[in-house]
Amino acid sequence: MATDVVVDTPRHSSNTKEAEHSQGNGVHGKPAVHYFSKHDTIKLASHNFLLWNHQLLLILEGYGLERFVLGTTPSAPQFVIGPHGQQLENQDFLVHRKQDKFLASWLLSTVTDDILAHLTTAKTSFDLWTAIERRFSVKSTIKVSSMRQALYSLKKSNLSVREYVSKVKQLSDNLTAAGSFISEQEQVSVILARLLVEFESIRVLASATPLSLNLLNELLLDCESHQLESLIEAPCQGNLATRQQDNDDGLKRSAESTRYSQDSKQGYRG
Repeated sequence: MATDVVVDTPRHSSNTKEAEHSQGNGVHGKPAVHYFSKHDTIKLASHNFLLWNHQLLLILEGYGLERFVLGTTPSAPQFVIGPHGQQLENQDFLVHRKQDKFLASWLLSTVTDDILAHLTTAKTSFDLWTAIERRFSVKSTIKVSSMRQALYSLKKSNLSVREYVSKVKQLSDNLTAAGSFISEQEQVSVILARLLVEFESIRVLASATPLSLNLLNELLLDCESHQLESLIEAPCQGNLATRQQDNDDGLKRSAESTRYSQDSKQGYRG
C-alpha cells in the first residue's frame, strides 16, 4: 500500500509541502521526524516471527529508520550549552525521542493482543524489537529447521502423486510463511529426489530439461495413470490366459475320454 511520509521539525513548520519533500536532516538541514501512514503488515503471532521481522525491516530500511530498532543510532545529549553559557534543551535529542516514540507506537500496532501483553515494560523501539527477538528468534529458528527436515525427508512411498505433491507444497508454504522462502525449483528438486523407480523416466527428463512445478505435476499424474491402467490390464490378461488354458485342458480331457470309450467298445466286441 502506498504511504505518505510527513516530516516534522523542531520548529513545527506548517508548510506541508516543504515538510513532505524535505530530505536528510529535515528542513534547512535541521533534524526531522519522519511519520508514515499505516502499512498493510501482518500481525506478529507465535508462528510468523521471521516473516514479520523481514517485512518490517524492509519498511524501516525504506525510510532509513532501521537504526532505531537495531540500536545503531545513539541518542544526542538531552541538554546543550547555549552561546551565553546557559543550559538549553537539545533539539536533536527532542527529535530523536519523538521519532523513537512514533516507531515504538507503530511497532505495537503490528503485534497481536497476546504478544502485546508481554511488551508493556518496553519504552523504546529498540527495547520492543529486542524483547520480541528474544522471545521468538530461537523458537522460530528451531521450528524452521524442523520443517525443512520434514520437507527434505518426505518420501512418496505409498502416497498418490496428488497427495505427495500436495504435502511438498504445504510444507513449502508453511516455511515461506515462517520467513524461509522455498522457491519453485527447490520444490521440484524435493519432489524428484524422493520418487520411486517407476518414475525414473521423468527424473531423467528433468535432469536434461528444467521443469516447472505444474508441468512436473502433470507428468507425474500421467505416469501414475498409465501405471494404474497396466495394473488393471495385467490381471485381466492373466485371467484370460488361465481361462484359455482351462478350456484347452477341458477339451483335451474330453477327447481322451471319447477315445478311451471307443477303445473299450472295440475290445468288448472282439
